[in-house]
Amino acid sequence: MREAGERTALVLQGGGARGGYQVGVIKALAEIAGRRRLPFQIICGASVGSINAAAVAMAAHDFPAGARHIEDLWLSLRCNTIYDTRALTLLGSSLRWAGTLVLGHFGLRSRGGLLNAAPLAALLQREFSAALLQRAIRSGALDALCITASGFAEGNAMTFFDGAEGIADWARARRRGVRVAMTADHLLASAALPFAFAPVRIGTGYYLDGSMRLTSPLSPAIHTGATRILVISTRDGVPGRLPATAPEPPSIGEMAAYALDIMFNDNLEADTERMLRINNTVSLLPPEAREKTPLKVIETLMLNPSQDIRPIAKRHRSSLPRAMRILMRSLGVMGGDGRMESYLMFEPEYVSDLIALGYGDTMARRDEVAGFLAG
Repeated sequence: MREAGERTALVLQGGGARGGYQVGVIKALAEIAGRRRLPFQIICGASVGSINAAAVAMAAHDFPAGARHIEDLWLSLRCNTIYDTRALTLLGSSLRWAGTLVLGHFGLRSRGGLLNAAPLAALLQREFSAALLQRAIRSGALDALCITASGFAEGNAMTFFDGAEGIADWARARRRGVRVAMTADHLLASAALPFAFAPVRIGTGYYLDGSMRLTSPLSPAIHTGATRILVISTRDGVPGRLPATAPEPPSIGEMAAYALDIMFNDNLEADTERMLRINNTVSLLPPEAREKTPLKVIETLMLNPSQDIRPIAKRHRSSLPRAMRILMRSLGVMGGDGRMESYLMFEPEYVSDLIALGYGDTMARRDEVAGFLAG
């Protein structure tokens, strides 16, 4: 049982199709918690993590049932559930982008993304329920849901939050938190992968993937009152080894995949390390010195894949729609290390393996996780 003033947060970062790993972890968390009520009072997400975060928040009154629904939903996904995979559509968007490079000098501009995210928008409109979210907040089962997107005009990370009274807006360097009435558009904006998807208009501004500008992924949880944070990453904790011989120069597609890897994971890992250093520093202070500093110890637990996800994606790359395989081959990534496929392959065989990995990794740390949830 949590003490008064104690709030546990769940933080879900980006990763495209790697969000299936988060689903496996959520499934295990619901089993380990062993009760219907959500063991987290604050849920924060960015990019695909925002979609999973909203689903968890809406299930605050019945976490096990919510976890089952999230798993069933992910297993029903196909690439064409997230973006349009028809050959003519992909060809048209590719030609539009190519035309911009050739004819941009004459005023031709490509304002959409390489992929049409209309299927994802329709999915979010069906799945998101403002009524369920408000019920969770009003009952006290949930203190806050935080969804972060990157503001195009403002040039900062904008965290949209909905939650209990008393949580104030905040402003920090390149980071803001604003109370809103949460909608499916906020989730779509947070998941609007740059270049792949078009920016999403909210109010008078346009917003892109929340992982782009979120240099401190743990900050929304802290600003909304978290005293303990459980983080789910989508990258294994072992840095890749350098090859024995110098590889060929990377293709455009490989550089794009590399940029996604940095965007989704590096800030989260750096922020978690920074939190651990602050905890260590504060713990060394005498009680009288602690009372004079705004810093406080925030217990943090990170759950991440026990193995590299890229080989898993390589095993299933043939399940990608044919038009996508052609597009990715033209970008020079289809025969690579599986990095790009790991982010864009929303197919059941691949997703199923990720869910199994997330579930197995979490259950292997069951005692540690149970102790964290119990405070």
